[in-house]
Amino acid sequence: MTRIKVMGLALVAVFAIAALSASAASAAGPVYFTCGKAPKNEKKEYTGHYEGKECKTSEFKATGGKYLLVPGIGKGKAAKTKGGVAILHSVNPEAKADIPVECQKFKGSFSVAAPNIVTKAITIFSKCKALGAPCENVKKETIETKVLAGSLGWINKEGGVVGTDLVREGSPGAPVAEFTCAALGEIRTSGSVIGQNTVDVGVTTGSADLVFAPGPYLGEVEAEEGKLKWTPIVNVPKLEGGPLDILKTEVKGAITGHPTEFYPEGGIPSGQEGTVEGKGEKIGIYEEGSV
Repeated sequence: MTRIKVMGLALVAVFAIAALSASAASAAGPVYFTCGKAPKNEKKEYTGHYEGKECKTSEFKATGGKYLLVPGIGKGKAAKTKGGVAILHSVNPEAKADIPVECQKFKGSFSVAAPNIVTKAITIFSKCKALGAPCENVKKETIETKVLAGSLGWINKEGGVVGTDLVREGSPGAPVAEFTCAALGEIRTSGSVIGQNTVDVGVTTGSADLVFAPGPYLGEVEAEEGKLKWTPIVNVPKLEGGPLDILKTEVKGAITGHPTEFYPEGGIPSGQEGTVEGKGEKIGIYEEGSV
């Protein structure tokens, strides 16, 4: 069998909740808010900016609304996540072909903290396979991620596009997932992954999606100077004003030509595809300083 000398494989879990937060990379980033009842003035008139208790940005009014935004995360209860098919992409630089890992469903949980923090995020993927053979770390065809954490930031502030950037909680450089695939070997994926928040941006709601849509964001890259050019598949590579944040994967197995060590050193770019559905407290994501 022809050996695949360089390959990458990524598997990381993610989640979402209706919330926005101040990004470390932006002076006025997205932050979490709740929607509260506005007080009345001396004339018994409401002093808020929204008529509905969802505080929809599209329904903002200068004054007279029954509701207003309140910074915070409500009672801070943990949220639940779930999703369907999740496909992890890794492009082999030599073959220039994608080697996907596909899991049929997943579930998990996470917590949030003011103003923009996600913590204690764990996801369990089920019915996982690569090249037709099982991938696992806790039981057959089941992969559980490490505990992840992250924060909100702007993917595109001008367009109001918000993202959540996730890394290993407490150890940003450590693997976010470690598992074995029967057809590949031992896998470890490190770095971070950015998903786009939808549904909960500009409105307070108890549900939200975090969408991972990988693509050729890095363009053509080189494995070595002047040699082996290829185009990886990765997720959104960075938040505005922030550093490059992508997943990188290493494999230890005969299929790489390096059966006793993880290869390539430092890993190669990888990407995740799928949508995470979150259910939790009624909070929303707005620009810092919103009223």
